[in-house]
Amino acid sequence: MADNKMPFKDNQPTSKLERTLSKQYDFDIKSLFSRANGLAKANFLSLFQASLVLFLTFVVLGFVAQKFITFNEDGTFIFEHQSLIEIVAIFIVAPLIGGLYMMGVSHARGQKTTVFSIFSYVSLIFALALTQLVNGIVVQIGLVLLVVPGVYFWMATSFSLMLVADKSLTPLSAIILSCRVFNAYWAQLAGVFAIFIILFISVPFTLGLSLVWVLPLYFSMLGLLYEEMIGEEGEYTPSQTVQSKTNESSFDA
Repeated sequence: MADNKMPFKDNQPTSKLERTLSKQYDFDIKSLFSRANGLAKANFLSLFQASLVLFLTFVVLGFVAQKFITFNEDGTFIFEHQSLIEIVAIFIVAPLIGGLYMMGVSHARGQKTTVFSIFSYVSLIFALALTQLVNGIVVQIGLVLLVVPGVYFWMATSFSLMLVADKSLTPLSAIILSCRVFNAYWAQLAGVFAIFIILFISVPFTLGLSLVWVLPLYFSMLGLLYEEMIGEEGEYTPSQTVQSKTNESSFDA
């Protein structure tokens, strides 16, 4: 694992990540939601179609899982091979979720996507699945420990899949760096997630119709946050305009 200590020029951060970790990012929730909403609107079709692909994948997995569930007369049930099926499901779903997150990142960088972009990171299936598996285990352990730790880890690891997909980090490095970024602005980021929790809770009251917009908005917001707080490598310029860059580089945490 490379050294996480980063050089500063004249005591100023030289990249978005350094700026975030040194707590010099200007976190404006209202502005972020406005911009994320604009990104979701501009890229609605591809985000909606990709979200539909993810939803249908969950439906198919649920249908397959039902074949391994046996219900008893007393109302209880037995889920045969549950652990194996859950692991297989993670390997199928993780690259798709990572692809959707990266679609949000691409939009924040001014790049266009199509529904097929959701499959762009299937080649990283093992790294993404392992990251998602570790995240799930940590969150479940945290939920057992008075719920709050589980909620924290759910939010704190939210950038990990994007770090694996975008910067080719190892799962452990991605999770650790994601937590560091979250800790730098935990109150503001918790506020963002709280808003989305409310939006997702309200979905049943709209008979599921609001999910058509909430999901694209969610992935747009996470992609925008990632690009704003971590982003591509290179010199940091304090501009609100997200620009596409032609040179890509890897980052070692």
